[in-house]
Amino acid sequence: MTTSASIVFSSFTSAADPMPRAWSRFRDQLTAPSERPIDHLSDPQAGPVCVWRLLASNNRELGRSALIYRSFDDARAAVFEARLERRDIEIRSVHGPNAGTHGWFAHEADAPPLMTCGRWYGAHAASVDAAQHSIEAFFEATVLAEGHRRLSPDRRRSTREAMCAPSEIVRSRSS
Repeated sequence: MTTSASIVFSSFTSAADPMPRAWSRFRDQLTAPSERPIDHLSDPQAGPVCVWRLLASNNRELGRSALIYRSFDDARAAVFEARLERRDIEIRSVHGPNAGTHGWFAHEADAPPLMTCGRWYGAHAASVDAAQHSIEAFFEATVLAEGHRRLSPDRRRSTREAMCAPSEIVRSRSS
């Protein structure tokens, strides 16, 4: 399957920011407590966090990282590691919080979730089809070469840092 999907990264100035908290709450609705990955929200004062998103060519979200990472470098490395290992990814279908809603998450056997859906689906079949497409797209997607979008607490994007080396990005966040 040929795809023009892409994996993009967004960082937040703080783990206490409402967006990573909402990201984590949505993920927690999809997974049982024993399946939840440990992310970096337990210490909201610890500093910035980063997530990745799998986007279709029309920028529609196909999937998102289940884990919230400490840095852009950690998030990017996790994507490449998962793609390099290319183990069998299993889909777990779940019922949503309301009647008639369905979602999914993908994981390797006996491992925490790698990716989740980004929204609820109205039909179980649509959810499963979306999950299968998302997994295929994940392995073929273009990964943003460098940089990420930094989102400030007021939801405005700061300048795109795609032209900075990762070490420059770290310095720009701490200044």
